[in-house]
Amino acid sequence: MHKDEDDDRFEAAARLAEADPARGAEALRSIVADREIDPDTRFEAAARLAEADPARGAEALRSIVADREIDPDTRFEAAARLAEADEPQAAEALRSIVADRAFGPDIRSEAAARLAEADPARMS
Repeated sequence: MHKDEDDDRFEAAARLAEADPARGAEALRSIVADREIDPDTRFEAAARLAEADPARGAEALRSIVADREIDPDTRFEAAARLAEADEPQAAEALRSIVADRAFGPDIRSEAAARLAEADPARMS
């Protein structure tokens, strides 16, 4: 797909989520799952899904964090957003980033700092 088509599909799903939350959540989830869609659009759909349906949104954000085809900055941002939907899963995602050398040292350091804030007992 082209970036404009991806954006149009996301905008339509976001509008649908406002009018019909269940159908909108399903449309957003399908965008997150579609690996042909631009990764940034997939992340935005996951973040919007987390607002509409925290449980399904947390699952979607976890999938973005785990997807090695997505750039590390976007994966880190998904982990940070995950904290808003599900702190224990966010802590797990942040721990995975800290341990993953695919992330640069700055991102790993920031993940460790956020992890210390979110889960201080596990950091001591």
